[in-house]
Amino acid sequence: MDWNSSTVEEKISFNFKNPDLLFLSLTHPSYAKQIDQPENDNERLEYLGDNLLNFIIVDYLYHHFPYLTISKFTALRDKLSEGERLTKLWFNLGLGESYPFIVTKEERHRLRVKNSNPFEKTLKALVGAIHIDRGFSQAYNWINKQLIAPLLERHQKDSKERISPEKQVKLLGDTLFSAIIIDYLYDLLPYVNPGRLSKLAKTLMTKEKQAKYISKISPEDWEIITARNEKTSKTSFPTLLGTIYLHFEQKNHRTRYQNTQKWLIENCLDQEELLQETITLLLKDGVPQKWIVNEILGYKGKNYDQGRKRFHELMDQSGEIKIDAEEE
Repeated sequence: MDWNSSTVEEKISFNFKNPDLLFLSLTHPSYAKQIDQPENDNERLEYLGDNLLNFIIVDYLYHHFPYLTISKFTALRDKLSEGERLTKLWFNLGLGESYPFIVTKEERHRLRVKNSNPFEKTLKALVGAIHIDRGFSQAYNWINKQLIAPLLERHQKDSKERISPEKQVKLLGDTLFSAIIIDYLYDLLPYVNPGRLSKLAKTLMTKEKQAKYISKISPEDWEIITARNEKTSKTSFPTLLGTIYLHFEQKNHRTRYQNTQKWLIENCLDQEELLQETITLLLKDGVPQKWIVNEILGYKGKNYDQGRKRFHELMDQSGEIKIDAEEE
C-alpha cells in the first residue's frame, strides 16, 4: 500500500523513526489478510500497548495522586483506560474516519459504539509502536499529553501525603511486572500471537517463579531495596520490583523503565528455560518444527541444520518429547 505516514504523524503530534511500525499499528487483522500479510497485523502491538498503557497510568497516579486510597487509585486507573474513553481520544485526534486500515461492511460510526472496537485496540497498538520506536519515556509522555493530563491536571491537589504506600508500590510493581515481561516476550518471540504470549507470561509470573526471583536478588540489591523500605524483605516480588523501579527513577528519570527491565532480565529470568517452555507450548499447539527453528530460534536457509541442532539441544535439556516430522 502506498501511504504517507506524515498525515498520521501530524494528527498524533509524533514522528516515527520507523514509519513501518506506525503502519503496522494501524493494520487491522482483516486488512492484513486482504493484502496477503496475515502475520503482519496490529494484534501483538495492541497486547503490548495495553499493558504499557496500564503501567503508564499507574505510574502517573503514583506520582501525582499519592493521597488517594488504593480503592480510589484503582478506580481512577480503570476510568482512564476504559474503552469508551480511548475510542473518544482516537476520534478527537482525527483518526477515526480513516484509521485503522480495516476491511468491514459496517460504517465506522457504528463500529465506534461497540465494546472492544478496533479504534481503542488501535490506540493501544499505537502506544506499543511508540514504545518500540522511541522508548518508554516517549510513550509515557505521549499518553500523558494526550490522555491523562487533560483529564486530571486540574483535579490534582498539592498534598504530598501518601496513603497506603506499600499497597501503592505493590500496584506499581504489579503493572510494571506485566509490562516488562510482555515487552520482553514481544521482542524475544517474533510472530508468536498474543494468546500464546499471554500463556508464557503467566508461566513467568507464577508465585513459584516469583519466589525463585526473590532468591536470586543479590545482597547489594537487597541493600538498595531495604534502604527505601525496610519491610520489603517480607513482601511480594512485585513490591520489590516497584522499589527497584523507584530507585532507578531517582538516578535517571528517563531510563527508569529500561534499567528496571534490564535488572529483571539479567538477575531473574532464564532465557534458555523460557525458550524450552515456548517450544513445548508451540509443539503442543501443532506448530511445525521448521517454523519454530526459522522464526523463534532465527535459523533460516543454509543455517537451518544448525538451528535444528539447537532445537534438539534445548528440548533434550527440557526433557520434553520432541516432534520431528522430518525424522518420521
